[in-house]
Amino acid sequence: MKKESLIAPTRHTETRHATPGNACNHFMKYGMTCDDFDRLRARAGGQCELCKTPEQETPRGALIIDHFQGAGLFFVRGLICDRCNSVMSRHDRTAAWGPSSLPWANKARAYHLAAFERPSPEEFERAEQYIASRKPYVVKDRILPPVKRPKVPHIRLDRPLSQIATKLRRHLNAAQVARLIELLSKPK
Repeated sequence: MKKESLIAPTRHTETRHATPGNACNHFMKYGMTCDDFDRLRARAGGQCELCKTPEQETPRGALIIDHFQGAGLFFVRGLICDRCNSVMSRHDRTAAWGPSSLPWANKARAYHLAAFERPSPEEFERAEQYIASRKPYVVKDRILPPVKRPKVPHIRLDRPLSQIATKLRRHLNAAQVARLIELLSKPK
């Protein structure tokens, strides 16, 4: 019979998957013990749980921990690739469905309902209500900072030379004025 540890997991005990001297990312960010993470990896079987792309063929060469967060809930759903993480952001309504991601909608929902941490039916219902209540992300809703366009001097050449020279001195630095004089001094 396996003896249960009476010591609560801490950043000092959950270090099996980290570099020496550090705590595991899965523990620090998702609250998963090393044993939980091993079970999650075994469930994934070395491939994305959504599209089945092998881990070594993903852009970063590793799968990422996917989770749901909202409505006071937090649970890990599984291990997926970057592309499928983008699909899940559409499922969670933090991004809009597009033509290339829309065919994945049903698979994304099924994957969500098969979450690794197995929330209760009531928690799933709360998560579904939260997702449905979110305003769909639309690019035009983004608030973009105003674009500061550089001031371009407007110098009218039909003015007297003294006015043109004054405007040029106002808009050019000393090196630019010297270069302009040099160019104007050259014979044709």
